[in-house]
Amino acid sequence: MKQKIDLVILGGSGLIGKEIINKFLSLNKLILNLDIKNNLKKNNNLFFKKFDMSAKNIKDHLNSIFRIYNYPKVFIDCSYIDKTLLKNTSVEKISKDKLDLILEKWLSSTVIISNYFLSYMKKNKIEGNVILTSSIYGLVAQDYNVYKGTKITNSIAYTLVKSGINNFVKNAAVNYGKFGIKVNSVCPGGVYNLKDRNFKNKNFIENYLSKVPLKRFATSKDIANAYIFLGSDKSSYITGVNLVIDGGYTLT
Repeated sequence: MKQKIDLVILGGSGLIGKEIINKFLSLNKLILNLDIKNNLKKNNNLFFKKFDMSAKNIKDHLNSIFRIYNYPKVFIDCSYIDKTLLKNTSVEKISKDKLDLILEKWLSSTVIISNYFLSYMKKNKIEGNVILTSSIYGLVAQDYNVYKGTKITNSIAYTLVKSGINNFVKNAAVNYGKFGIKVNSVCPGGVYNLKDRNFKNKNFIENYLSKVPLKRFATSKDIANAYIFLGSDKSSYITGVNLVIDGGYTLT
């Protein structure tokens, strides 16, 4: 007999993913975390399978995993990429090889994995939820003034991935809506991270917060609440939405 699970999260070992898992665990949900690392505390309701979304045989790997686990009603993609890959990816410096690599490892994998779950939901008449993680930079251009006095540079590769996710969400929502399947994305603004050296740069902090009406960065808990909402019956009439959670950044 397969192990029952309520939701699958891709990238649950990251900053936001950890908090999403904690919140769903507090609701007594059975969760399968797919990630390359397992750094979460043990919990009887939490399962882990090592998974590399950049691998060539994604579908075969997923098929092997779901011989053990049942398919969920909720799939969350909270995947993240090695930030070193984003070096020298500014509008001026991006190379074709670097752009091809990032789009293949991140955007194309996100689309293929999402379609895997969407197709299963459709085939088995599961009225489920697919929730992807985008960014405010999938909706608006990066404001270079935020980077003044820092060594931070813009990344056109990052924005192309995130805008691609947002457009995939809209098209998938139209395609799968008639089957009762909802597809949405969450678009966070800056999420405070003590391990990120950018948050130790006073110029970056002052520049960024000058554009935020609420005058603070988001926390991972702020962002995780959106996934709880979109993964519940309370969002039963919401699909194709790129939900912005940025403290008002994109309004200024």
